[in-house]
Amino acid sequence: MAVTATDGQPARKFYGWTNAGLFFFIQLAASGFVYFAYSVVFPVMVETMDWNRGTASLAQTIALILLGLCYPLTGYLISRFGVRKTMTIGLATMLLGLLLLVSVVTQMWHWILVWGVVMGLSFSLTGPICSQTAMINWFNIRRSTAIGIVMTGGALGGAFAQPALAGMMDYFESWRAAWLIAAGMVVAALIVAQFIIDRPSDIDQYPDNVDPRLAENDPLAKIARPKTHRTDHDWTMKQIIRTPTVYLLMLVTLGYLGTFFFLLNHGILHLTDNGLSSIQAAAILGLAILGSGLARIPAGWLGDQFELRWTLFGSISLMAIALSGFWLGQNIIFLSAMGMLFGAGYGSLLVLGPVVTGNYFGERAFPIINSVMAPVMLPFAAAAPAGAGYIFEATGSYDLAFAIAIILLGAGLVSAFWMKPPGPPASA
Repeated sequence: MAVTATDGQPARKFYGWTNAGLFFFIQLAASGFVYFAYSVVFPVMVETMDWNRGTASLAQTIALILLGLCYPLTGYLISRFGVRKTMTIGLATMLLGLLLLVSVVTQMWHWILVWGVVMGLSFSLTGPICSQTAMINWFNIRRSTAIGIVMTGGALGGAFAQPALAGMMDYFESWRAAWLIAAGMVVAALIVAQFIIDRPSDIDQYPDNVDPRLAENDPLAKIARPKTHRTDHDWTMKQIIRTPTVYLLMLVTLGYLGTFFFLLNHGILHLTDNGLSSIQAAAILGLAILGSGLARIPAGWLGDQFELRWTLFGSISLMAIALSGFWLGQNIIFLSAMGMLFGAGYGSLLVLGPVVTGNYFGERAFPIINSVMAPVMLPFAAAAPAGAGYIFEATGSYDLAFAIAIILLGAGLVSAFWMKPPGPPASA
């Protein structure tokens, strides 16, 4: 493979994989022990504080809406200050929110304000757009694989956090213990984030460690070409919004995110309503998150090998089948298997969706698309937690919520089937 050293100087070890490892840990800490921890801590808070499920779920809905609305801010900070500084600001905001949860929250409005506003802002600033932007900058040939590795961190952290935090809350008889542990993990992530390097050019390296000036004379570099579509056009937002591809991708994303938000928020409550213990329910949801993590690296590899719309179609199908089983199943072994399959489908989509954006529209357009589309799309997906909570309060079950979620996944299936790489715009 072509190297980046200049004459007479030893080549510095390629930093792209080091960056991937750093983001892996940050996602494990910030996403696994905070975002995913919500699903196991929230039911305990609802029970302990005797809160209405629908009203309490507004905090998550507000957080997810703010996550989308603040994506333009995240995109601006990334373009102005870089990924490392943006991630640092986000982790500091997250730490503040967790400390407020531990020390201040005693009433419903406290919870809605802290989780909905402070944590919602932190989720935007530490969210996938930062790590995915960095991986798209550092990788072209192995882009999907690198994103898969990074995104695995959050899922593995969440799979471990679910039973661990449930046990700690039982031991200390307080949900505050869980958020205090999460705060410790975020402190570690803050330290790790200081070693991020935003772009290969910052240290005189190149994406995939391939120097384009040397590639023509390097036989290994010549065969190291992407196997899937990569745009060679520098897309503008005006051109992007004229393509049907971006709207089909939005429908796919709305379907899998809305469904996951619903299950993350109400999955444990649904299972305990059906007779499972809180530990059993937390373990099943932990298996769903574990399945999500285990699927991400294989999904990334598949995304580098095969046309993305077919991998998207297969992943959505897996989610739809598993969600039906999760809804109707009673046996704990069966439910555990459905949880794993559901997580595998979601984890695959979490990797492949951003890769579609990067491959079809280019690395420069990637943060712009997220900054513009997320505020439009995420509020709809964010309605799932509160909507499902109010459906339960009105009907006494989650049946209607499950049916709506499956319909959303069906719309995503149709969208994935018709989604193809856009051709160059007429003005190109």
